[in-house]
This record gives sequence, C-alpha cells and structure tokens, in this order.
Amino acid sequence: MRPRSLMGFGQMISKKNLLRFILASCAFHMAFLSLAGILLFAGQSSPVETFTVRLADMPNKNADDSRKEESQKDLSLDKPTKEQASGPEETVDLANPGGKYRAYLRELRRRIESRWAYPQDSFSRNETGTTVVRFSIQSDGALAAAAVVSSSGYESLDRGAVAVVQDAAPYSPFPETFNLSTLHVLAKFEYELD
Repeated sequence: MRPRSLMGFGQMISKKNLLRFILASCAFHMAFLSLAGILLFAGQSSPVETFTVRLADMPNKNADDSRKEESQKDLSLDKPTKEQASGPEETVDLANPGGKYRAYLRELRRRIESRWAYPQDSFSRNETGTTVVRFSIQSDGALAAAAVVSSSGYESLDRGAVAVVQDAAPYSPFPETFNLSTLHVLAKFEYELD
C-alpha cells in the first residue's frame, strides 16, 4: 500500500499541491533570471579591441619615407583592386574574431598592425580620430576592395587606414573550411596622441 501524501515541513502535502508548488517555483525563478539578465546587460556591449597608435615622439624618418611612397599609390576608395568573385560571402568584425574565422582574423590583424604607422602630416597637425574601413578579401587572399565607412574627420588619417589595408595585401588564402568566395572585414583604426 502506497501513501497518498508526502510529509514536508511538518504537515501533510498532497502530490497535486506539491506539483503545483514546484511548477510555480520554476516559473518564478525563470521570470526572475530573465529579468535579472535584462537589467544586467541592457545597453552594455561586449568589450571591443581597437587598433591604437599612440606616439609620444616623432615618427622615425624611415616610416615617413614609406608613407610618402604609399601616398603616391592609387588610394581610390571606390575602385576595387580586383574584380569580385561570385559565391558565398560573409562580413566579420576584425575587433571581435570568433567562430571559424578566429585564427584567420588574428593573422590578418597581426599583418596589418605590423605595417600600421601614424601619418606624418597628421602627426605634425596633432590630428586624432577613428576611421572604420570595410575591405573585401577573396578566397585566394587577393584584396578586392577597401573603403572608408566611417571617417575620422581627417583625410590623411582615413587614407592612412586604407593604405595599410592595401599595403598588407595580398592576404593568406582561405582555408577550405571557409566555403566562401569573399570575406568582408570591418576594421576600426584609432589614432591617438599621448
């Protein structure tokens, strides 16, 4: 013979009432956790890494000479350097590498950072700002296009950001697992003077 009720907290509670209590408790806890998550994370974004050039001293002469050579290149922001291939495409943010592109984007970032320098004319005028560049890489690593999508307010800084993306090309070919013809990358270049 099975008992029809359970003992709990010194009183008799039927199975039906116990089940109601458990369901109500689960509903309350789910609502509480949802509300807590909304309140904790409302308006907050994940931390974003940015390229930052901070200079306390004048840039060296060699960097200045390489900048002059780069400024003589065609830096047309609308003219792609190669015709874009057709096929699957994806857009990623260089500041938040994740998923299957993580290793590729880290290598890409290192390649760009190793070539990036403060434009001499902007340095002498104490120009600072943030430029956002969108560039497209084809599966073979060729740079298909590079354009400023958010200006720093200074043409020299904007051209410097586009120039370093162009100078770092060609990039590594995509691994076969990417299954892409083109990867569009958003990169934020932050120019600051200390």
